[in-house]
Amino acid sequence: MRNIGFLTIGQAPRPDLSAGIEAALPATARVRHAGVLDGPDPAREAERLAAVPGRPTLITRLATGATVTLDEAAVGEALQARVDALEGEGVDAVVLLCTGEFPALRARRALLVEPDVLLTTYVRGVLSGVQVGVIVPLPEQVAAARDKWRDVTPTPEFATASPYAADETELLGAARELVGQGVEALVLDCMGYAEWHREALRAGGVRVPVLTSSGVTGAMTGPLLA
Repeated sequence: MRNIGFLTIGQAPRPDLSAGIEAALPATARVRHAGVLDGPDPAREAERLAAVPGRPTLITRLATGATVTLDEAAVGEALQARVDALEGEGVDAVVLLCTGEFPALRARRALLVEPDVLLTTYVRGVLSGVQVGVIVPLPEQVAAARDKWRDVTPTPEFATASPYAADETELLGAARELVGQGVEALVLDCMGYAEWHREALRAGGVRVPVLTSSGVTGAMTGPLLA
């Protein structure tokens, strides 16, 4: 039996982020959820970790449905405390529910699953030589995304669309823009993009392959935890 900890940068639980990955886990797995913004006053904690102009930014959602933007470096420090706590509770693996880059994050004993590493590795291997279009939630994230995807060739094209928009209009516009630029596959680079986003693109006439972060994470993580 495996004990799996799902760790979000917002409030836990986030079944909209974890469901696809959980579906790939063995039936005997025990799952627990934790979040950086858990506690008596999540809004105040979000203010403490708020995005800083000119620095890498992350987006997440509170239990109220409100979206907040956070400073990536500050979130990384807060995540470490949560990883340590989950290890203290005996989890065998910690699965991050975020595609941000946290190079200093460590686990002493448990397997640490980092979707940003899985996603870029998968694209470099499976889509080598394919012109990829990457969609991220916010315009201010594009610069960091370009650096994150710098080892992918040909150089990806980028567009933005929030996964927390009321409908798929913004996402469809971003996808069509990229397809118009000649991209041959789309990567939705945020755990907030769910399977319904991929289906909405299909329904909207987008015919190139579409990868979601949670889909790739589930496919690559499930066998490791069997």
